[in-house]
Amino acid sequence: MKFSHVMVFITDKEKARTFYGEVLGLVLLSEDDKRLVYDMGGHELVLFETLRPTSPGAYSEEARTVLVFHVDDVDKAFHELSARGVKFLHSRPTPQKYAAFVDPFGNVHEILQTFGGSD
Repeated sequence: MKFSHVMVFITDKEKARTFYGEVLGLVLLSEDDKRLVYDMGGHELVLFETLRPTSPGAYSEEARTVLVFHVDDVDKAFHELSARGVKFLHSRPTPQKYAAFVDPFGNVHEILQTFGGSD
Protein backbone atom coordinates (compact mmCIF):
# COMPACT_ATOMS: atom_id res chain seq x y z
CA MET A 1 0.00 0.00 0.00
CA LYS A 2 1.12 3.56 -0.70
CA PHE A 3 -0.12 6.84 0.72
CA SER A 4 -2.47 8.66 -1.67
CA HIS A 5 -3.99 11.77 -0.10
CA VAL A 6 -5.71 13.20 2.97
CA MET A 7 -9.47 13.76 2.92
CA VAL A 8 -11.26 16.17 5.23
CA PHE A 9 -15.05 16.33 5.34
CA ILE A 10 -16.69 19.76 5.13
CA THR A 11 -20.28 20.98 4.92
CA ASP A 12 -19.87 24.12 2.79
CA LYS A 13 -17.49 24.35 -0.18
CA GLU A 14 -17.37 28.14 -0.27
CA LYS A 15 -16.70 28.45 3.45
CA ALA A 16 -13.99 25.79 3.05
CA ARG A 17 -12.50 27.66 0.09
CA THR A 18 -12.23 30.79 2.23
CA PHE A 19 -10.79 29.00 5.27
CA TYR A 20 -8.30 26.65 3.60
CA GLY A 21 -7.40 28.91 0.67
CA GLU A 22 -7.53 32.46 2.02
CA VAL A 23 -7.05 32.02 5.78
CA LEU A 24 -4.55 29.12 5.77
CA GLY A 25 -3.04 30.08 2.40
CA LEU A 26 -3.15 26.65 0.71
CA VAL A 27 -3.02 26.50 -3.09
CA LEU A 28 -6.12 25.14 -4.86
CA LEU A 29 -5.23 22.50 -7.46
CA SER A 30 -8.68 21.51 -8.72
CA GLU A 31 -12.34 21.24 -7.81
CA ASP A 32 -15.61 19.65 -8.84
CA ASP A 33 -19.16 19.85 -7.52
CA LYS A 34 -18.34 18.04 -4.21
CA ARG A 35 -14.57 18.50 -3.77
CA LEU A 36 -11.81 21.05 -3.41
CA VAL A 37 -8.26 19.72 -3.87
CA TYR A 38 -5.36 21.65 -2.30
CA ASP A 39 -1.61 21.17 -2.46
CA MET A 40 -0.09 19.94 0.80
CA GLY A 41 3.61 20.07 -0.02
CA GLY A 42 3.53 17.43 -2.74
CA HIS A 43 0.47 15.58 -1.50
CA GLU A 44 -3.16 16.43 -1.96
CA LEU A 45 -5.64 17.58 0.66
CA VAL A 46 -9.11 16.71 -0.59
CA LEU A 47 -12.00 18.56 1.03
CA PHE A 48 -15.19 16.58 0.42
CA GLU A 49 -18.62 18.10 0.98
CA THR A 50 -20.86 16.11 3.31
CA LEU A 51 -24.08 16.73 5.25
CA ARG A 52 -23.15 17.21 8.92
CA PRO A 53 -20.28 18.94 10.74
CA THR A 54 -18.27 17.27 13.48
CA SER A 55 -17.23 18.52 16.90
CA PRO A 56 -13.72 19.04 18.28
CA GLY A 57 -14.78 17.28 21.50
CA ALA A 58 -11.87 16.15 23.64
CA TYR A 59 -9.74 15.85 20.54
CA SER A 60 -6.57 14.56 22.21
CA GLU A 61 -8.52 11.95 24.19
CA GLU A 62 -10.57 10.49 21.32
CA ALA A 63 -9.54 8.47 18.28
CA ARG A 64 -9.36 10.84 15.31
CA THR A 65 -7.11 12.16 12.58
CA VAL A 66 -5.43 15.55 13.01
CA LEU A 67 -3.59 17.41 10.23
CA VAL A 68 -0.35 18.95 11.48
CA PHE A 69 1.08 21.94 9.60
CA HIS A 70 4.79 22.70 10.04
CA VAL A 71 5.55 26.38 10.73
CA ASP A 72 8.90 28.09 11.35
CA ASP A 73 7.58 30.09 14.33
CA VAL A 74 4.51 28.73 16.11
CA ASP A 75 4.01 31.91 18.18
CA LYS A 76 3.98 34.09 15.06
CA ALA A 77 1.69 31.70 13.17
CA PHE A 78 -0.62 31.50 16.20
CA HIS A 79 -1.01 35.28 16.33
CA GLU A 80 -1.37 35.66 12.55
CA LEU A 81 -4.00 32.93 12.28
CA SER A 82 -5.84 34.21 15.37
CA ALA A 83 -6.00 37.65 13.74
CA ARG A 84 -7.59 36.00 10.67
CA GLY A 85 -10.32 34.51 12.86
CA VAL A 86 -8.94 31.00 13.37
CA LYS A 87 -10.30 29.51 16.61
CA PHE A 88 -7.60 27.81 18.66
CA LEU A 89 -8.25 25.24 21.38
CA HIS A 90 -5.41 26.76 23.45
CA SER A 91 -5.12 30.35 24.67
CA ARG A 92 -1.47 30.30 23.57
CA PRO A 93 0.95 27.78 22.03
CA THR A 94 2.06 25.03 24.39
CA PRO A 95 5.65 24.82 25.68
CA GLN A 96 6.13 21.95 23.17
CA LYS A 97 5.56 24.58 20.44
CA TYR A 98 2.30 23.44 18.94
CA ALA A 99 -1.24 24.74 19.00
CA ALA A 100 -4.48 23.05 17.97
CA PHE A 101 -7.17 24.86 16.01
CA VAL A 102 -10.59 24.05 14.59
CA ASP A 103 -11.82 24.58 11.05
CA PRO A 104 -15.37 25.91 10.47
CA PHE A 105 -16.68 22.32 10.36
CA GLY A 106 -15.28 21.06 13.68
CA ASN A 107 -12.17 19.34 12.27
CA VAL A 108 -9.11 19.76 14.51
CA HIS A 109 -5.69 20.59 13.02
CA GLU A 110 -2.41 21.73 14.59
CA ILE A 111 0.49 24.03 13.83
CA LEU A 112 3.88 22.69 14.92
CA GLN A 113 7.34 24.18 15.23
CA THR A 114 10.19 21.67 15.07
CA PHE A 115 13.77 22.23 16.16
CA GLY A 116 16.86 20.83 14.51
CA GLY A 117 15.18 17.84 12.86
CA SER A 118 13.94 17.21 9.37
CA ASP A 119 10.70 18.89 8.34
